[in-house]
Amino acid sequence: MNPVNTKPYNLPDDAVWLITGCSSGIGRALATIVASKPSHRLIATARNNASLTYLPSDNPKILKLPLDVTSPKSVDDAFSAAAVHFGAAFRLDVVVNNAGYELQGDTESATEEQAHDQMETVFFGSARVTMKAVKVMRESTAGLGGLVMNLSSLAGQCTFAGQSYYHAAKFAVEGFTESVAREMHPDWNINFCIIEPGGVKTNFEKSSKKFIAPHPAYKAPDMPSRRIEAFVKKGQEAGAGLEPEAVAKTIYDLASRGQQIPLRVPLSLIAWGLIKSKCEGTLKDLEGLKEISAMGQTTAPDTRKI
Repeated sequence: MNPVNTKPYNLPDDAVWLITGCSSGIGRALATIVASKPSHRLIATARNNASLTYLPSDNPKILKLPLDVTSPKSVDDAFSAAAVHFGAAFRLDVVVNNAGYELQGDTESATEEQAHDQMETVFFGSARVTMKAVKVMRESTAGLGGLVMNLSSLAGQCTFAGQSYYHAAKFAVEGFTESVAREMHPDWNINFCIIEPGGVKTNFEKSSKKFIAPHPAYKAPDMPSRRIEAFVKKGQEAGAGLEPEAVAKTIYDLASRGQQIPLRVPLSLIAWGLIKSKCEGTLKDLEGLKEISAMGQTTAPDTRKI
């Protein structure tokens, strides 16, 4: 398979960042960090531009734009506005796809509209911003390459009851990102990183979560979805989760450390441990299925040549 992120990535001193979902949480924390760097330039976006008042309005290096990732026109307009604002100096060095929300509840009760809206925002929104960014990075006369960081989640690797469409969207983000990363020519130096946070202390539960109407067949407290809801609620009440500022700092440090960019980065020891456990379980299952998978074949192909 075509390798990804084969060279160290060096963030320019005058780096241009574009971040989606900057109204709160991780996006807001990361935008604040970037805005504090005097030589960096920032394109901060949110569905509602009024939510970006925490950033200064009199700094030409900071551009605040409305951006609805579910609208191709809105994405096109934002990129065009950024190009006009920065003029001949416009390029993109780091793009962070952070916008999204979680659809939670009993899948049997989910409407077609709810399912499509979840995929449109989390997956297609990330995909369309990613490909617009790749075009800018690839065609940049500076030839510096760039870095696309897509916010996935522990939910992009491990699944839990009551979040099926959210999992589907995050799994799609991960598969899409890895595939696109393998399409890049090494000389372009366009890098990709999938960020996989565990629980984060943000207002995600209040403003970035939508709920499916409860289904009567799943209402009993011993149902898997109700049990996971109770577990999460107990953890939130106890103050569990990462601070968004810590996640944002890690994202910034990954981009700026001058080393090879990892394709996937779990954030929190809980996320790391659960993903590791899943991988180990998958390997164990594969060993037990080898005879069935072989289907009478005596030799396996050399996958290193694919």
